[in-house]
Amino acid sequence: MEFYPKTASTAYAFNVPVYLDTNGRLLAYTPGVAAPFLGLVKKTIVSTDSDYASNTRIPVEVGNYDTEYLFDATTTAAAATDVGEYVDYVAATVSVNVGASTNDDVYVTQVISSLLVVGKWVRRVASRVAQALE
Repeated sequence: MEFYPKTASTAYAFNVPVYLDTNGRLLAYTPGVAAPFLGLVKKTIVSTDSDYASNTRIPVEVGNYDTEYLFDATTTAAAATDVGEYVDYVAATVSVNVGASTNDDVYVTQVISSLLVVGKWVRRVASRVAQALE
């Protein structure tokens, strides 16, 4: 567990994926963001909290490159053929869409069922920068 400053006046749900912005503050991970995934927030932050408008430090569960996470597959049913594929994260449902690979946010390592997969957060920022320069 590590502690990072949250972005002031921003709500965070428990277990929401986050990354660090250019100021070193937490932001909720959005599909295709050009910043690496950091971890999962371990404290709910709501507008009625006394420190809501401050950049206080909150706990974040930070894994390493090999850390695997469970993801709901809510948009498209998962199948064994999804193992080894890069798929998109869906922020609205905190899940993955195994039928899409536009942003390649998660690498699928195992399929538990049609509704649950195991995967690793990945970043392919360098390839996106190269594509932008072409």
